[in-house]
Amino acid sequence: MRSLQARAVSRSPLLWLNLVCLDAPLVAICWQWIFAYNFHLSVPPGHRAALFLTAWLIYLADRFGDSLSLVAGQPNSARQQFCLRHQSIWLVSIICVAVFDLIVILQAVNYETALPGAVLGAFTIVYLAINHAHSEIWETVPLKEFTIGSLFAAGTLLGVTPHVFAQGSAMIFAAILFASLCSLNCVSIAIWERDLDRIQGKHSIATRWAHAKSLRRLLLLLLLAGSVLLALFDPGAWPVVLCLGASGLLLGALRFGPLSRDERIALADVVLLTPLALFVAERIL
Repeated sequence: MRSLQARAVSRSPLLWLNLVCLDAPLVAICWQWIFAYNFHLSVPPGHRAALFLTAWLIYLADRFGDSLSLVAGQPNSARQQFCLRHQSIWLVSIICVAVFDLIVILQAVNYETALPGAVLGAFTIVYLAINHAHSEIWETVPLKEFTIGSLFAAGTLLGVTPHVFAQGSAMIFAAILFASLCSLNCVSIAIWERDLDRIQGKHSIATRWAHAKSLRRLLLLLLLAGSVLLALFDPGAWPVVLCLGASGLLLGALRFGPLSRDERIALADVVLLTPLALFVAERIL
């Protein structure tokens, strides 16, 4: 019965981007685009492709490592079940994406982006190693969600990083707000998966701190307040402000919907695709 229920959940159209780890890469290129659009920057197509493939590779590898830690008979999430059922295909996919990613990076990414990218990649590998081999560290230092959010934001904006200081404080502030949005996303997911993490012996800010819901509300308020300040400081930043505010509000509203845990977690990434709506609107209007 449990297996039938799990398969029924995994067929939900809301879950498919999350099941195959495509939601995070799409979020990354959407936010890279909105920053480039807002601050009038040019990002070469090769950089966009490298960002997409690198983000996909990281999430595929992280999901695969997560599936290896599962214990038979324990409850698990739809995304864990999906990866577990397709481990052979998953491993082949990781190898293929890694090869294509390396080719794109070597051929299309310039040195001033590749070097900090390599440093950021090293930090990401360290994070993955700690998270899967010594996850108990997050019980002592409950900063896992903020680490993920910061790494994701840094990787997303890597292609526009050389222009940050030329653009001034508005872009730096916008980047900080984006990192806050990513962290809010991770904290929200940790709260929704708290019971499952406890059963599986995993650690998060939600398992460590009983009042994590208060932190989520505080982060949302700070994000919205910061977005208003950015709009007042630089009215020309309204595209980024609009996407930050809309994604934050949608993320906060997810806890009210009649959704399963897996659907809510999948939608936590989907609601970060607000730059895509602006991109489509710009092309139509």
